Amino acid sequence: HPPTNPRLSLLNHYYIHNMGYTLHTIVFVQSLCVLSEFLHFPSFFLFRIIYMSVLVAAVCWLALDTAQRGTRQLVSFFGLLLFVFLTLLFSKHPFRWSWQTLVFGIGLQFIFGLFILRTTFGLGALQWLGNKAEAFMSFADTGSKFVFGESYTDHFFAFRVMPILVFLSSVISMLYHIGFMAWLICKIGFIMQVTMGTSPAESMAAAGNIFLGHTDSPLLIRPYISELTLSEIHAVMTGGFASISGTILGAYISFGVDATHLLTATVMSAPASLAIAKMFWPETSVLRSNRPVKMDKGESKNLLEAASLGASRAIALVASVLANIIAFMALLALFDAVLSWLGGMFDCPQLSFSLICSYVFMPLSFMMGVSFDDSFIVAELMGIKTFLNEFVAYQKLSELINRRKAGGPEYVNNVKQYISVSFIHVLTISLLIFNSFPIWFAQYDYSLFTKIIGALSRHGCVHGYSLCLIPCFSSSHFFHHRFSAAVSHCFDLV
Repeated sequence: HPPTNPRLSLLNHYYIHNMGYTLHTIVFVQSLCVLSEFLHFPSFFLFRIIYMSVLVAAVCWLALDTAQRGTRQLVSFFGLLLFVFLTLLFSKHPFRWSWQTLVFGIGLQFIFGLFILRTTFGLGALQWLGNKAEAFMSFADTGSKFVFGESYTDHFFAFRVMPILVFLSSVISMLYHIGFMAWLICKIGFIMQVTMGTSPAESMAAAGNIFLGHTDSPLLIRPYISELTLSEIHAVMTGGFASISGTILGAYISFGVDATHLLTATVMSAPASLAIAKMFWPETSVLRSNRPVKMDKGESKNLLEAASLGASRAIALVASVLANIIAFMALLALFDAVLSWLGGMFDCPQLSFSLICSYVFMPLSFMMGVSFDDSFIVAELMGIKTFLNEFVAYQKLSELINRRKAGGPEYVNNVKQYISVSFIHVLTISLLIFNSFPIWFAQYDYSLFTKIIGALSRHGCVHGYSLCLIPCFSSSHFFHHRFSAAVSHCFDLV
C-alpha cells in the first residue's frame, strides 16, 4: 500500500506530475513500501531515522574534519550549531519543525561546499563563471561611454556602476520573455520542493530570489499570495531578505568584490532561507494551495519591447540607490560627528558609529570563524549594513580591498587598515542581503503581515542580522551568509 503520510502524499503527487506514473510507482512507492515492510517499520518513522542518520553523520564528519584543520575551523563549526540552536530556541513552534527541511537545507549547502572547495573542477568552474560574469558586466561600459563621454570613470559610482543596473535589468527582462528564466526558476524550485518538503509557492519564490530579488520574485506567485499560510508568507519574506537581485549583484561586482563569492552566496541563499524560515515558523496550518505554480512571459509582446521595458524599470531602481547612498553616507557622517563630540566629553574623541558596531557585532563575526583581530573590522561592516545600507558597507569593503592591494601598512595608530585575504570571502558573503522591508504585500491584510514582520524582527535580533534571513550557510572560500559563514571555515582550504 502507498504511504499515508501527508508529506509523502504531496511528494507523490509531484513525482507523478513531473516524472510520470511508471517511474513514480517503481522508484518511489514500491521501494519505500518494500523497505518499510522488510524492516517492519512504518514509513513515517523510517524517514525520521534516515534524516537523523544523515544529520548525525554530517555533524560527526564535520567535527572530525574541522578539528584536524585547526581551531579556527572548529570555532565556525560550533558557530553553525549555535545559530541552529538559537533559531530553534526562538521558534514559534519549537517542536513542530521538519527534520526533512533542516537536513536537506543544510545538506544542499554542504554538498555545494564540498564540490566547490574540495574539487579542482568545482573551484575552477566557479572561478570561470565569475570571470565570465565580470566580462559580461563590462559590456555596460559601451553605453556609459556613449552617454557620459570618455571621462565617465571619473564619477565611478553614478556613471560606471549604475549603468550596469540598467543593462542587467534589460537582459533579465529579455530572458524572462523568451521563457528561459521561468524554466530555470521552475527547475530549481522543484528540486527544493521535492527535497525539502516545502510548498510549491514558497519554493518557487525562493528560487526566484536567486535572480530577481525581493520585489520581483513574489510576482511569480502573485495569483497564489492570497492563499498562502502564515508560515509560507514568512518563508517568502525571509527568502526576499536573504537575497539580492541580479542587477544589484552586478553593482557589487563593479566595486571590485570577487564575483565568485557573490555568485555562490546568491545561489545558496535559496535553500538556506527555506531551512531557517521553516525552523523559525514551522507549517502548522492546512495548505490552502498545493497546485503547481504556473508562470507566464510577462506583459511584453516581443523581445525588443522586453528589453526596453527592462531598461525602463531600472530607472526607479537607479534613482532609489543613488538617493539612499547620498542619504546614508550623510547620516553616517552626522552620527560620527555627534558621537565624536559626545565621546570628547569623556576623553574618547575616537568614538564613532563604526566603533560601536565593531564591538556589538564582534561575537557574531568571531563565531563565523574570523580571527579575533579581523573580527572587529568584519563586525563594523556588518553593523553598517544592518543599520544603514548595504551599498555603504560594500563601498567600505571595496576600500579595504584596495588598501590591501596597494600594499600599505597593516596598522596605522594601532588601527588595522584591512583584513586577511582568507576572511574577505566571509565578509563579502555576510553582507550579501537586502536590508529594507519589502512593500509588495501592501494590498493584502495589514494585520496579518504585521505579525510576520514582528517574527522577522525577532529572528533578526537573535542572529544579529538585519532581518530574519541572515542565518544562511556560508563557506570559507565561498558559501553564503552568516550561517554560511559558520559553515564557511568548515571547508576552508586556506
